Amino acid sequence: MTNNTLMISVDYLRDNTSINGNTDNEILEPYIITAQTMHIESILGTALFNDIVTNIQADTIAGDNKTLLDDYIQPCLLQWSLYEALPFLNYKLNNKAVSTKSSDNSEPVDLNELQYLRRTVRDVAEYLSQRLTDYLKASPTLFPLYLNPGNTCDTIRPNSSSYFNGIFLHDSYDCDEGYGYGNIPLN
Repeated sequence: MTNNTLMISVDYLRDNTSINGNTDNEILEPYIITAQTMHIESILGTALFNDIVTNIQADTIAGDNKTLLDDYIQPCLLQWSLYEALPFLNYKLNNKAVSTKSSDNSEPVDLNELQYLRRTVRDVAEYLSQRLTDYLKASPTLFPLYLNPGNTCDTIRPNSSSYFNGIFLHDSYDCDEGYGYGNIPLN
């Protein structure tokens, strides 16, 4: 489901990170959507992700889904949104060039400092992602859609681990058969 329903507000992002309060909504909003799509949907799986989004759209989020959203998804999404936005808070793309902004009272960080900052934010985001994953795994009866994300070709199955160590060995998934490598069922 591609949509613009936000699981956190831009104000929540600004209020709970070091992002300056005068940063425009239209600068931050795309990075919240990117973080939801790339990171949160891969943790929740397609079915649970779509269920949460549908509940947010209908303003009917309650009970276990509300706890999941408030206590686990939002803190995780906050960090991933900051991670995705960081490079673009300093660098701006316009019709003539990529430029950096500076003012009389500040200097832009160099690339090494930005990479350090992103690594630090990523570490926190990965920790919170794993915490979210562990909560979902420990609560299978509360979130049956987590265990049953769907079976179409565009279904995203939940990740079992949220830490990235630099090597990615992707599971193969055949839409017709539902088998990974060596004809081992993925379910």
